[in-house]
Amino acid sequence: MASVKLTDVKKIYDNKVTAVHDFNLEIADKEFVVFVGPSGCGKSTTLRMIAGLEDISEGTLEIDGEVVNDLQPKDRNIAMVFQNYALYPHMTVYDNIAFSLRLKKMPEDEIYERVTNAAQILGITEYLTRKPRALSGGQRQRVAIGRAMVRNAKVFLMDEPLSNLDAKLRNQMRAEIILLRQKLDTTFIYVTHDQTEAMTLGDRIVIMKDGFIEQVGTPQEVFDTPVNLFVAGFIGSPQMNFLKANLEKAAGGYVVDILGVKLPLNEEQNAVLEQKGVGSQEIILGVRPEHTAVLFDNAEGAIECTIDVNEMMGSELHLHLSSQNNDKIIVRLPTVDLTKEQRESLTFGNKLYITFPAKVMHLFDPATEKSLIDA
Repeated sequence: MASVKLTDVKKIYDNKVTAVHDFNLEIADKEFVVFVGPSGCGKSTTLRMIAGLEDISEGTLEIDGEVVNDLQPKDRNIAMVFQNYALYPHMTVYDNIAFSLRLKKMPEDEIYERVTNAAQILGITEYLTRKPRALSGGQRQRVAIGRAMVRNAKVFLMDEPLSNLDAKLRNQMRAEIILLRQKLDTTFIYVTHDQTEAMTLGDRIVIMKDGFIEQVGTPQEVFDTPVNLFVAGFIGSPQMNFLKANLEKAAGGYVVDILGVKLPLNEEQNAVLEQKGVGSQEIILGVRPEHTAVLFDNAEGAIECTIDVNEMMGSELHLHLSSQNNDKIIVRLPTVDLTKEQRESLTFGNKLYITFPAKVMHLFDPATEKSLIDA
């Protein structure tokens, strides 16, 4: 087991393109950290630098307190699981898993013990004599994980291991990776572009964009307190609604004015804005679809909207709305407490009213895109 520390790490390619900028992160022993972000954000490049598959242009990488910048991948005591499985097609599952151990000239009885133990944990014992072509995608990925497991490495690296699987298999494998982590109790660094994987797997999430770290925090922290518009929009499904509004500072505290409806902030929000010296200004108001309150009749503090689309998702409805100034808003509405009349009223062109409780409102500066409260 080992900690991992990256200090001012950069990756600059020969064409002078910088793929990773000033990456600073400390990963504790036995922590599960997920790098997440859109394609091209530098997350896989960072993982490959940790693995030793990419040179570090600047900065230092420490594993278990030792600087490993110049160590070969085989000397870093890490194990890596790739997106495309990288199995040898002419070898059996047993031989694929045992391959790295045989390279180390480990005794066959110890290899057998390690391989069969890994196969039992992963539920692939019955496939040990088969070739990879006879396995499903999920089974191949288990073999790839097993091959990494038997090495007893200090750090487990996983580069989008589930992206080639269908939705049902991804859900199943996510649960299996969580169970595997509990059994192995080692340090995991996991790369994905899927925010659902990041939220369900990680102790902490590192959200990246254009080679920069945007925010690091627990899944709950990055969901509840996004520091900027990018993080707010990236985490959550459907993504957060963003609406043009005005923040007004009055004698009784701050209020958000949206389409003439004034929504007061709570004491905690007022205190933060007052401490930062924020005055009246234009803002971008962010509210998650699941945090939007729906009213079937007009009331004080309600914003009138028109229903564009009603998506039935089973336990909830996804309502696509347009405000009076044509802002597009998505609302997640649980179906369990809706009356028959209410369900029937949620059709194209009908009016609906929404409001936002103060505690779920996120305020962003349009110029800097940073949160006025959480940054």
